[in-house]
Amino acid sequence: MRNPFLQKSIWTLLYIIWWILPVSIHSFVLWKAFEYTSTTAISDSIISFVILAIISLSLWYMARYTFNNSDNWKNNLFTHLWAMSIVFLIWIAISYGILSLIFMEYPVLFEQTIIWRILLFIPVYIITIFSYFLFSAMDKNKNQEMMKSKMEAMVRSAEFETLKNQINPHFLFNSLNSASSLTMVDPEKAQEMIINLSDFFRFTLISSKQNFTTLADELDHALLYLEIEKGRFGEKLKISADLPQSIMETNVPSLILQPLVENAVKHGVYESSKEIKIQFLFEDIGDKIRITIINDIDSENGIAKKGTNTGLKNIAQRLELAYNQKDLLETTKKEDSFEVTLWIPKNFERN
Repeated sequence: MRNPFLQKSIWTLLYIIWWILPVSIHSFVLWKAFEYTSTTAISDSIISFVILAIISLSLWYMARYTFNNSDNWKNNLFTHLWAMSIVFLIWIAISYGILSLIFMEYPVLFEQTIIWRILLFIPVYIITIFSYFLFSAMDKNKNQEMMKSKMEAMVRSAEFETLKNQINPHFLFNSLNSASSLTMVDPEKAQEMIINLSDFFRFTLISSKQNFTTLADELDHALLYLEIEKGRFGEKLKISADLPQSIMETNVPSLILQPLVENAVKHGVYESSKEIKIQFLFEDIGDKIRITIINDIDSENGIAKKGTNTGLKNIAQRLELAYNQKDLLETTKKEDSFEVTLWIPKNFERN
């Protein structure tokens, strides 16, 4: 991000106006306390603080860095003390050099005011850094709001796509046809399948009102989808999932698992002539929860169709927006299986 005082003309104008205050104070003190002539006092003040104003523009990048690493306040304090000392020495050296060329008697006058210059410089530096911190906080809030809006849009999009993909003639026909067939041989199983369909779509609709849900609820939703598909594929589809109780209440983005199990069914079960197992593995690894979904691949049944990976890219982007971190999704293709691993940060502060 560029220096905020240079982004808009109004902020540039306010930045210039702000420096009138230290220029006025410095001029008055030099004139009254140190008995400078009015011309010398005004010239000293304007030249000195124009130089400092220019130097202070570069402090934005250091302030931005320390703001983004605010957890390590000791290092930040040390950084600012060093920066303040260096900026002061640069400011004094340049001011002294320029003013000495203009006023022959300036070396003596300058030495008399060095303590005053330090006393004035410190609050000016602190106010400048504080203003940059304020801009950084405003920018952070703006980015968080944008990320929140994007995530809400992506959740709505994911919900819409889920409904669009699932509530279509093929899905309904296959599922309801399976339920219809079961009514003749196993009415209880048919009723269970219809209830699962109802619960599945109800959860999808409810998820549109929230960005996050618990890992337990998200897994239940994914398993509902698989149970519906199992009504069609029977014993060909095997499911394995064991969620530790300690991480059941972990918050995860809504509808983050369901697209993955869709892919597992589409590229695993659909294209296989033998039994396919889909496994859910959950592991607490300290600051993150690792979720791995593994589906078997029937390598003896030809080459599996290649997808566009749009679903995986969408999930990776949603995770990045949700947690402000990259590389939270990884895929591994093996000869007889395909793995998707998600890392869910724990104790993440959500807005």
